[in-house]
Parts: sequence; structure tokens; C-alpha cells
Amino acid sequence: MQAKPLPDDLLRGFRSLCVLAPHPDDEILGCFGLIRCAQRLGLRIEVHVVTDGERCFGSLPASEEQALRAARQQESCAAAALLGYPPPTFWGLGDSQLLEQAALVERGLQNHCRADALCVAPWCDDGHPDHEVVARALRQVAAPGQCLHYPVWGLVDKARREQFFALDAVHGMALAPPERALKQQAAALFATQFSRHEAADAIVRAEFLAAFTTEHEYYLHAH
Repeated sequence: MQAKPLPDDLLRGFRSLCVLAPHPDDEILGCFGLIRCAQRLGLRIEVHVVTDGERCFGSLPASEEQALRAARQQESCAAAALLGYPPPTFWGLGDSQLLEQAALVERGLQNHCRADALCVAPWCDDGHPDHEVVARALRQVAAPGQCLHYPVWGLVDKARREQFFALDAVHGMALAPPERALKQQAAALFATQFSRHEAADAIVRAEFLAAFTTEHEYYLHAH
């Protein structure tokens, strides 16, 4: 897919990268390359995981839901350790409930989206309500030129993919083979998403994982 490269000076002038992940794993599937670029430039990395993704398999008994919360948080922490940035901050808002908690999302962003941070959130038409709430909240809070948006589910839905790549402000970032291999290694840490009782229950099916870990990442550069 052809897209303009991200500007070389995109991160210049910022002291930190603030990554907003609606669920554990979004920070790696959608934003790995930008995190690595910020690390090379010496920026502070802050990953904020808005929900624990506890309803990815629907409503579960309370004990199972709590165990899934803990497992998903642990997966995000393991990915952070692998890449060498601090453990994420977990907001603990309700998975698949952010439409009702949009004011809390916006308040959280006001606390963390500082003027010296480049803030990154999912694309506003990514196909998951939680992703879209976080995207809209960032647009309300961030200054012009302070935010980027990344697709996740928009990469694996044909209509949304076409919609995303039709946007003029889409930019691409190439991942060198060692970096792509590291992204694949990090993505593999999110084992809860690959199966529950059998492969048919996977949230991130094999073909989705392949789409999320190609040699390119894409970002919408909001001005």
C-alpha cells in the first residue's frame, strides 16, 4: 500500500510519546514502530491502557473476568519489558463501555496529554466503539499537530481499509526486518487473544495477526 512517509522531524520538539491503547495489545499492534522511533530519539514513552479488555469474549463470570483482566495487563507489561519502556498505566475503565464513559476518557487525557507530548490514539473510524471514543476524546483535548491516529481493525476490514487509505493525511513507516521480527515477538506475548478454548475463539486470528505485523505501519497525521 502506497503512503507518504512520516516526516523525519515528526517527533522533533516533543519530549515524550503518549500512546493511548483502548485495550492491551493495541499499543503494539498499531504503534510499535513509532514507539521504537521515539526510543531511538530518547523520548520518554508513556503507554496508557484505557480498559483491560476483559469483555473480549463477552460477559464472563466475575472470577474469570478478573483473571482475564490480570492476564491482559501482564501481557502488556511483558511487551513493555521486551521493548524496554516503562510498564503501562492501566486506567481500568469498562471494556466495550467507553461510549458511556467518554467524559472519564476525556478527563484522563486532559491529565496526561501534556504540551510536550506527541499523543497517539486509534483512528476515529476504526470499527470498534472503544477505539472511536478514545480517538474522538484525543481530538477534543490535543492541540493541532500534537496527535497521530493509527488503525487496528481498520486494517482487516476491507471497506474501512479503503476508507483509511483514501485519506490524504495517511503516512507510512517502514519496519526493517529486525524491527518487524521484534514486533512479531511482542505481538506473540498477547496469548489471550489467540485462543480461548480453541482456535475458532481467537480474537486475533492468524490472518489478522499477519495484517498487523507487516513490514509497514500507517498513521493518520492530524494537523
